Amino acid sequence: MAAVDLDNERGEPLVAHVPGPLGDVRVHVWPALDTDLDDDVPVRRARRRRVESGRPVLLAFHGWTDGGRVFGPLAEALGRRWTVVAPDAPAHGGTPWQPSPDYRLDDQVDVGVAVLDALPTLRGRRSPVVTLGHSMGAIPAAGVAAALPRAVRHVVLEDPVRTTRRAGRWQTARRRHVQALQALDLDERTALARAEHPDWPDDELRPWAGTKDDVDLAHLRVPADWGEPLAARLADVRCPVTLVRGARARGALVSAAAARRVAAVCRAGCEIVALDAGHNVRREARTPFVATLAAVLGRYEP
Repeated sequence: MAAVDLDNERGEPLVAHVPGPLGDVRVHVWPALDTDLDDDVPVRRARRRRVESGRPVLLAFHGWTDGGRVFGPLAEALGRRWTVVAPDAPAHGGTPWQPSPDYRLDDQVDVGVAVLDALPTLRGRRSPVVTLGHSMGAIPAAGVAAALPRAVRHVVLEDPVRTTRRAGRWQTARRRHVQALQALDLDERTALARAEHPDWPDDELRPWAGTKDDVDLAHLRVPADWGEPLAARLADVRCPVTLVRGARARGALVSAAAARRVAAVCRAGCEIVALDAGHNVRREARTPFVATLAAVLGRYEP
């Protein structure tokens, strides 16, 4: 990974590039910071400094038509206790996609492996890794854990795709939706997100809106090659899994029955966490989602 300045204490991520299977992968990094607190001092005024410990790293994979920068609010909600590393998937953000007859979701696994291989240059020594995958991001989150079992200690899935064997759907509707969003400016997209998602925290709106300009519409003009269902992928994962799902009535993808089927194949066990949210669980149920994720990361503290 290209050298980056880890002394940035602002909310903006550091950006680096990693050689990947389809070209350079753009990676967003929120380094962990120590926070010195008095009981009477607000967190926002606390003195903060970069952490040089062996705390676990969160390697986060975004959903379809998002980008790595959407994990900034999560990094802040976690108190910047852990380094968060979020690559852009091919055809998203600053990661290119070479036109082909289909869009292979398995390419994202190779992207994740390339990023994970670069992590030691971010810290003084190899830290344990927890992968997080939202929706489409479940595929690389599980795939990287299976490919690099010594590095990945835990997998967290946020309302993941492919919990059934249904074929992937054609991308026409998704392309039209993104194309319509790209016709708006950033302020208009942010206002639309606020109207359509009134239960999202305000800090989630602009990062979501900002990623839409960077989606390559060409990858939505071809069918998606989903590869294996999620259960088959998780059967090769040796570490524990936490599956966080929302409510189907609110638009979540994963039913209780599907979650149980997925959990049954996890070799090191799978905790199922059901929250009152839709598909964007961390945005719609931030407090319990962050608590769940922080508890997982805390297991691997030095």
